[in-house]
Amino acid sequence: MASAKRSGSEDRRSGRRQDLRYAARIETLTDGTEIPCTLLDVSQTGARLVAKDPEQVPDEFLLRLAVGRQALRHCAVVWRAGANVGVRFIVTPDADL
Repeated sequence: MASAKRSGSEDRRSGRRQDLRYAARIETLTDGTEIPCTLLDVSQTGARLVAKDPEQVPDEFLLRLAVGRQALRHCAVVWRAGANVGVRFIVTPDADL
């Protein structure tokens, strides 16, 4: 359902989100291409961002915070509305557990 459109007033958030404006990068899983974006809000389970080139945002990618470039989240797109993209964080079990 990655290509689903979302109404601007519809809100299906399962967790409380923190509003922010933070520079980030979308990193494709296939070749590591980076697409600049801005993280608009975030919760424990997902985020909303705006991409400079929304047509290039894949259905699944890595979200890397631009500052320090250490924070990295595996994401799946759940909705798209213009340049805005809603994602859920994909949590993979730790292989050592």
